[in-house]
Amino acid sequence: MAAQSNAEDGFVLDTVNRQVAQIAKLEAGREHVATKADVETLRTEMEKLKSDLTWRIVIAMSIMTAIFAAIVRLPAAGA
Repeated sequence: MAAQSNAEDGFVLDTVNRQVAQIAKLEAGREHVATKADVETLRTEMEKLKSDLTWRIVIAMSIMTAIFAAIVRLPAAGA
């Protein structure tokens, strides 16, 4: 009975050691994975860029509209 118990204990220890080795291998490969803080920082930066680009588009369209209006009115004023 003791021999069977020792064999079972050895099997369990081998299984646990293999599992620990697999977990260690997986954790070693996670160095490049982003954390929640990294994702939140990126999200904040993206929102700032989105806001900045939105204003640039609005300003560019306003300038283009003003130029178009000036071009359309120019011949009408000269006639």
